[in-house]
Amino acid sequence: MTQKRRKTKSERTRRKEKIVSFVCLLVISVIWSIPLLYMVGSSFKSDLDLQLHPEKLFPSSWDEWTLKHYAGFLVRGGQVDNMPIWMLNSLWSTAASIVVTVVFDLITAYALVFLKFKGRDSIIRFLFLWMAVPGVIGTAPGFVIFSQIRNALDLSSAGTYLYIYFWLIIPSGTGIFNMLLMRNFFRSIPPDIVDSAKSDGAGHRVIFRRLVCPLARSTILLIVLFTFTGSWNNLAWPQLLLSGESSYWQTVTVALTGYTGGASWGQVGVSMATSVFSLIPIIIIFIITQNKMIDGIASTGLKG
Repeated sequence: MTQKRRKTKSERTRRKEKIVSFVCLLVISVIWSIPLLYMVGSSFKSDLDLQLHPEKLFPSSWDEWTLKHYAGFLVRGGQVDNMPIWMLNSLWSTAASIVVTVVFDLITAYALVFLKFKGRDSIIRFLFLWMAVPGVIGTAPGFVIFSQIRNALDLSSAGTYLYIYFWLIIPSGTGIFNMLLMRNFFRSIPPDIVDSAKSDGAGHRVIFRRLVCPLARSTILLIVLFTFTGSWNNLAWPQLLLSGESSYWQTVTVALTGYTGGASWGQVGVSMATSVFSLIPIIIIFIITQNKMIDGIASTGLKG
């Protein structure tokens, strides 16, 4: 019989580190999962069970399980409910934010990596510095500019709706973090590939469209996931812009704030069910992008 090889000290240390890391991540995952499980479980509780057993994650008995709070999301009282309209508002604005963000990030990152111009390094240092500035600082001046332009324009109802959502979509494309992720991936592309394309007569437009963008597919999907999650869950800025507007114009996150503070336990159940329902697009996007997410993270280290 062959004797089992004794692990070296470094191997035992790595094994201990892996065990400790796994235990810590497991504990953190359980802690983070508790609110989600409570939300899902409460959405299936009856009104009486919500009142008598609010501390339990799931209904106290099989008789207390109900789909009552999910009923009427699409049609309520013979009319289309607000929920599909809120979902549509969030979906189209989030999709537009993704397109704007990906296009801006690709063009800006390409210019910072493959184009040589005076002041490029200074711009990059400024972008890294600007990442340290909290985004909330720009909320007040941004809202003042939004209000002044809106007051100066004579907009119809449809025009006002599009104008508000323009201000919801465009600022999402100015995020520096995603652009730096794309820049760092472009920096990892071997220069010989780009030089070879240039020697064959390819211009920047051809290199960008046929060479660089296909190689950046994993990073693009990673940015899509980040942008979708951030735009879909955005609350403070949409709530500020949509304040006092028609309820049909609201996004899902803004609409969910209307469920808070209700005295009825049924209102609590509906708010939980609505929150669960609003998670469906995020889950779908995660399933689509998860295979490429690790590749995107591995290829975009934050290098100076």
